[in-house]
Amino acid sequence: MPKFFREYPWKISYSSNTHNTIADFYIPALECTIQYDRKAGFFSSAILSKVARGLGAMLHNRGRMRLIMGCQFSPEDLQAIQQGYELRDALLTRLDADLKPPESFAQLKHFEILSWLIQNNYLDIKIAIPLKENGLPEESTQQLDPQHIFHEKVGIFTDTNGDKLAFNGSNNESIGGWESNVESFHVYCSWEGGRELDRVEEEVARFEQLWYNLSPNVRVFEVPEAVQKKLLRYAPATKPNWNIQAEFDSRPLTEEFPQPEPQPELPTLSREEREKEQLVFTQLANIHEHKGCLDFCLKSIPIQPWPHQIKIVKRVAQNFPQSFLIADEVGLGKTIETGLILRYLLLSKQVKRVLILAPASVQPQWLEELREKFNLHFWSYTSTEFKDPYKRTIPAAANPWNTQDLILASSHLVRRTERMHQLLEAEPWDLVVLDEAHHARRKSPQDRKETPNRLLELMTQLKEKTKSLILLSATPMQIDPIEVFDLLNLLGLQGHWSYGDNFCHYFASLQAAVKQEVIHFWQVMSSDYFQRGGQPCPRLSQFLTKKDRNLAYKIQDIWQQGRKIVNHKQLLADEKFINTSRQYLTLNTPLKDLMFRHTRDTLRQYYRLGLLERDIPTRVVQDNAITLEQQREVPLYVAVSDYVRHFYRLAQKDKRSCLGFLMTLYRKRLTSSFYAIKSSLQRRLDYLLTQQGSILSEDDLADIDDAEDVVIAGLESFFEPVDPQEIQYLEELLQQFDNTGEDTKLSRFIQILRQELTERESAIIFTQYTDTMDYLRDTLVYLYGSQVACYSGRGGELYQNGEWCLVSKEQIKRRFRQDEIKILLCTESASEGLNLQNCGVLINYDMPWNPMRVEQRIGRIDRIGQRYSTVRIHNFYYDGTVEAKVYRKLRDS
Repeated sequence: MPKFFREYPWKISYSSNTHNTIADFYIPALECTIQYDRKAGFFSSAILSKVARGLGAMLHNRGRMRLIMGCQFSPEDLQAIQQGYELRDALLTRLDADLKPPESFAQLKHFEILSWLIQNNYLDIKIAIPLKENGLPEESTQQLDPQHIFHEKVGIFTDTNGDKLAFNGSNNESIGGWESNVESFHVYCSWEGGRELDRVEEEVARFEQLWYNLSPNVRVFEVPEAVQKKLLRYAPATKPNWNIQAEFDSRPLTEEFPQPEPQPELPTLSREEREKEQLVFTQLANIHEHKGCLDFCLKSIPIQPWPHQIKIVKRVAQNFPQSFLIADEVGLGKTIETGLILRYLLLSKQVKRVLILAPASVQPQWLEELREKFNLHFWSYTSTEFKDPYKRTIPAAANPWNTQDLILASSHLVRRTERMHQLLEAEPWDLVVLDEAHHARRKSPQDRKETPNRLLELMTQLKEKTKSLILLSATPMQIDPIEVFDLLNLLGLQGHWSYGDNFCHYFASLQAAVKQEVIHFWQVMSSDYFQRGGQPCPRLSQFLTKKDRNLAYKIQDIWQQGRKIVNHKQLLADEKFINTSRQYLTLNTPLKDLMFRHTRDTLRQYYRLGLLERDIPTRVVQDNAITLEQQREVPLYVAVSDYVRHFYRLAQKDKRSCLGFLMTLYRKRLTSSFYAIKSSLQRRLDYLLTQQGSILSEDDLADIDDAEDVVIAGLESFFEPVDPQEIQYLEELLQQFDNTGEDTKLSRFIQILRQELTERESAIIFTQYTDTMDYLRDTLVYLYGSQVACYSGRGGELYQNGEWCLVSKEQIKRRFRQDEIKILLCTESASEGLNLQNCGVLINYDMPWNPMRVEQRIGRIDRIGQRYSTVRIHNFYYDGTVEAKVYRKLRDS
């Protein structure tokens, strides 16, 4: 069975006179396919069983089918249209009449397959109706003119490489079209380039134009809901099985095997009940005008927001379109807060066009969380297509940003020059959300120079094309206070506060010795804040007035009203005034109005006040410095380090930033496991030898998010020249992995895990790389069997009947909460959206160099609802290495 189109010897054309078109063409094409687009005048569900083998392979690849078919109208249909019926109503009547119930077991099996495909979003069907000049379709008896009947017969297959195989000819999507009739069709391969590629691209463009109802003189409709419901009555509860014997089962469906009974009609409502129901419906339809709209948003979601999250959404709702920075600590629910805000603003019709920019590594989690928790269906945009929460895809248009109103995109994708220009040329937005906003920064923050990176430059221009910005970052300051200034400046700092030097000097001076010029500077900045609409913190003002009324008036006169200071020496000598002023001036700044910041200490205060049912747990962290075995592991570690160091220096010398970036990735993989670095080096060797495939894995997306602009730009057109010296180096290096012997790190890990599982019910283990996860699970399954599960970019995985099976994230969470799973292995893909408060042990098998990644991991268990009063954290790293130095510096900072 071929995996890709390029592996199969396709003919220029096929004819049913000389070929078995199903066996020679249709089934092999389906076996490689992830998307099949088909235009046919007629469709019969019987074809599905004829290509069951190819269809099964396509479903294994999570492929989809999109079908556009014709529909013929009778003279009675046309008369109904002319009498004033809508074309859609006439279409419903015709399709409903054409959809005869199955009469035999073979037909019933066809219906089961068809309805299951539709019900599970593997098949979408639309109806195309060509119109005459008067806007009416031609009646069936006269539909011989190709202009007046939907007569196109084209198919387009797409494989996982993105290659496309197109065909057009005389055959419909039916048994007759593929097998019984005398039919022929031509085949075109996109990867052959030239006119072949031109033909394929032309067919793709025509299909998309039809699918989205953009073709002149043709109307395209979704299959009416009433007809779909009638068909879906035949959908089995599980995926239907098919065998060849079923095709010959012509037994009629008797009373012993009755037809599905029609659904009972709803009881007739009384006049009062109808009026009451109409009132409720009217209120829901106009909820955006109701004063209880926000309350409805909070009560109509499947989660219970925390007090600080409700506080944020109420503040944003009250002040929209003001922009904000949400800087809550990791694990306190910034995604939830954003979802609440989006749900309210969309429901209240204050926004229509919304753009969310998030790191590529968490883009899938954003899409899923918005749908699951807030019923918000965004389109996730990659470089080539849009994907909705149900994994349906549409190709991206010339300027994709204008084709959808709710878009979720990668923040590193938009940093690319072409995407940036497209985005800035698109129609304005009502709201733009930037996750991990600290990636929008200066290139050298500590130098305080005006050197914005691409993302900061983009956001500076994008803020002019949106009503409101919402920035999300648990760590708005990574190196220097100027980073906080840059983010708040995007939100609209004004006056003296809009200058970075003033902003940074103000907060630094509040911690330093006070002089006359400092007092004057404070007064200039403070009075400027209040003159531009700033309001003093009411709780602090009340506290000061109650404690010392005279001091409160003095504070207000000097800092809020800007009253002239007569005697600076006397003021400087007033220690009580100075100390209180520091507190007052720290609190009353634009940060108070533009930024939310909640910490775990905040939530502990909520618990003491009775606003939370459970307290926040405390952390117990244990370092595990692994000493490498001298005879086997140390030489191997040194050899890989030498390889990385050598080619990193060559990259710097030749100014090959992408190669340097790759070498940095390999150093990180070396610190994860010998298995991970071996897999990466093998991928690189294969790439250098074949110039095919990819040197990056999905796990590397998280590192790309942190990469410099020049690396991101370079990866767009990255081409690695073949270096014979490196090929030889890699071949010799990979041979050294054959005799690594016992893995010291793995042994210590098993020891710690066994100790923890004697006291706690379960443990979660994090690693940066799927390669390392697969390595660990082979050992753990041998020790713990089906009590082990995985969650990575591949999804959830359970060990069943001797093999790993894909399951949903929800099933993983449910089984883990019920203690059916004791050990959960995760990659960074699980560091968002997989909240596991029932687990009290977390093991970091490797340590990300970004401390916020570690915090993201710990946030999966260190959150409200944790059943243990303490959470135990184990950090593993190789002692005496660069990794150990990085980790200790991060730990002690």
